[in-house]
This record gives sequence, C-alpha cells and structure tokens, in this order.
Amino acid sequence: PGVFDRLVNLQRLWLNNNQLTSLPAGVFNSLTQLTSLDLNRNQLQALPAGVFDRLGSLQRFDLSNNQLKSIPRGAFDNLKSLTHIWLYNNPWDCACSDILYLSGWLAQHAGKVQDNGGVDGVWCSGTNTPVRAVTEASTSPSKCP
Repeated sequence: PGVFDRLVNLQRLWLNNNQLTSLPAGVFNSLTQLTSLDLNRNQLQALPAGVFDRLGSLQRFDLSNNQLKSIPRGAFDNLKSLTHIWLYNNPWDCACSDILYLSGWLAQHAGKVQDNGGVDGVWCSGTNTPVRAVTEASTSPSKCP
C-alpha cells in the first residue's frame, strides 16, 4: 500500500522542503478530502500523469520552487475546487510543445495564480515571457527532451 493510503480524511499535507525529486504514480489517490497540498521547495522534475486526478476538494496548491519544465496534459483538470495555486520559480520550457497545456490552463484560470505578478509571474525559463503568452506556433514537439 501507498504511504498515504489510510489517511482518507487528511485535509492538509505539507511536503515542502524535502528535496523530493519525483512523486510515485497514485501517491495521492486516497486523499480525496485534501484541501491544501504544499510541494514547494523540492526538486520535482516531472509529474506522473494523473497524480492529482482524485484531488477534487483541493483549494490551495503550491508547486513553486521546483525543477518542473512542464505539466502533464490534463493534470489540473479535476481540481474543481481550486482557488489558489503557486507555480513560480520553475524552469518552464516554452520551446517544447508540452508547455501548451499549462499555457492554456493559466489563461483560463488566471485569477487563481498567486505568484508575484499574478499569472504573468509564471515565466518561461531563460526569458521573462509569461507562460500564458506561449502559442502553438512558438513551440515544437522536436524541442522536447
């Protein structure tokens, strides 16, 4: 069983400042009552597809200060209760077409983004271009790692 599987009533989970480099697939599946998840200040480089799918009660979500280059397509689609999200200080790769999901999501949910400068505080790595300004024409699948 997973480390959190029996904590079905858990509402707040702080995993910040732990030097986590990855998350196991399904690690949060039992945490359907979770309202706050803090993954700030880790070393997360990628997220497994579907890792947040069962977090429909999540309201506050901090992914800032990691090593994320993109977000898997659909990763935030089930976060129907979300009111606040932090995404700054990640090296978002805006040349790779994988960034298009996050770019579109930011444009639709700009009011939830709590970064310095709001939604435009989520910048592409190496530039000061806001991720939400990225278009399909400026990206390419061939530029993905």
